[in-house]
Amino acid sequence: ISPNDSKVFYQGQPFNPQVVLHRTVAKFMHLVKPILEVLEHSGTIVINNPAASITSRSKLETAQVLARAGLPFLQSEFQFPGESIELHLEGEIISKPVFGAQGRGIQFFQNSMQATQAIAKSPKVLADHFVEPILIQKDLGTNVIDYRAHVVDGRCVALMERIPQPGERVANLAQGGTGIALALTHPAARLAESAAQVMKLDIAGVDMLGINNQIYISELDAWAGFAGIEKVTGVSVSSSIFKMIERRLT
Repeated sequence: ISPNDSKVFYQGQPFNPQVVLHRTVAKFMHLVKPILEVLEHSGTIVINNPAASITSRSKLETAQVLARAGLPFLQSEFQFPGESIELHLEGEIISKPVFGAQGRGIQFFQNSMQATQAIAKSPKVLADHFVEPILIQKDLGTNVIDYRAHVVDGRCVALMERIPQPGERVANLAQGGTGIALALTHPAARLAESAAQVMKLDIAGVDMLGINNQIYISELDAWAGFAGIEKVTGVSVSSSIFKMIERRLT
C-alpha cells in the first residue's frame, strides 16, 4: 500500500488478473476486502462488490438493507449471548448466529421467555475478535416452505424447495435436508432477484420462507455454495457465472 501505487503480490510476483471471482472463509473475510479493492482500482473486474459481499455475511446488516428497500423479511431482533434482554417478538422464536452458515447454530423456542433464558445462558463465542451477536426472529412454524435460490447477474438461474429430515426443522442440505427443483416462474425467483439487486450482488444464494401465500427473505450470501442446488435442479450455476464473466470481458 502506497499513496501512488498499491499492488497485490501472489507467491512473490505481482498479481493483476483480468477477473477475480472471490470466495473465502470467515477468518479471512476482512482481509479479502482491501485486497480486492486494490485489484479493482488497478483495473481488475471483481465479481461481487467486496463491501456488499461482506455485508451479506452479516444477518444484521442484511436486515437493515432489506428494511430500507421495503422487501418482505422476517422481523428481527439482535442481542449478545450471555445477556438477559426482554424480546418483543410474540409466539414461537428461532435464533441463529449473525454470521452463521449452512444451518449451523439454529435453535427453536416455544416463546420469547424460553428464548431469553437460553440466550442468557449462551456462551460468548468470539467471531473476528468480537463476541458474535445472535439473530432472533419469529418462527413461522412447521408448515413453512423453505426456498433456496441462486441469482447470477440479476437473474434467478436455479430455485429449489428444501425439505428437512423427518422430525427435524432445519432444511439446509448441509444438515441432511433434501431438495425439489422449482420452476423459475415461481414468485420466489422474482423476490430473490430483487433481494440480490438491493444488496448489489452479482452472485448470491438467497434463502426464503413461505407461508400463507407470503414469501419472506431469510438471508443472502455472496459466497453461498451451489453444488447442492445444481444437483437438485440439474442447472449449472457455474456455467451461468462463466457466461456472465465472458459478457463483462467483451
